[in-house]
Amino acid sequence: MEAVGESRRLQRLALFLIYARVAHQGSRLSAARWSEDHAVHEVLQVGRFDEDDLYAALDHLEQEPRRIEDALQARSPVPSGRAVFLYDVTRVYFEGQQNEPAEFGYNRDGKKGKKQMVVGLLTDAQGEPLTIQWYPGHTSDPPTFLDAVSTLKARFGGQEIALVGDRGMIKRMGKEALGEAQFH
Repeated sequence: MEAVGESRRLQRLALFLIYARVAHQGSRLSAARWSEDHAVHEVLQVGRFDEDDLYAALDHLEQEPRRIEDALQARSPVPSGRAVFLYDVTRVYFEGQQNEPAEFGYNRDGKKGKKQMVVGLLTDAQGEPLTIQWYPGHTSDPPTFLDAVSTLKARFGGQEIALVGDRGMIKRMGKEALGEAQFH
């Protein structure tokens, strides 16, 4: 939890956001109200909070992704020798039109008229996340794969690496990037 930041309250609110997403799956407002019907305040020792506190915690987390990823990576370093990494892409759609970073794009779930974002997840061989990258909703899969290759090479110092993804994202440019990075 230290990777989130020094504030104990922020750490606990971030943890609650995860619990609420898994157990409740509602809005921040409904999550704050839901917490009052359960022993959240007592168990997490976080005190009273409302949806504004949850949004403030999300804002903080949004400003710090690289620092958080680096802190987590320091606890479980990326192997510098031979290693396998997994990469996948998904799309997240939004209700409403007031979603500044979201864009219209091809939605595989058939959600027409919904803005979306593309999310690329890079994990180690055991599925532990290394980094998550957000892209505009009109981004196709192959360019995100190029970013994953470059991240492994530049940021994590990868050497003999096998990167696993589906053939929809590893097109000609991705194969060339793998070869240039001396990855498999």
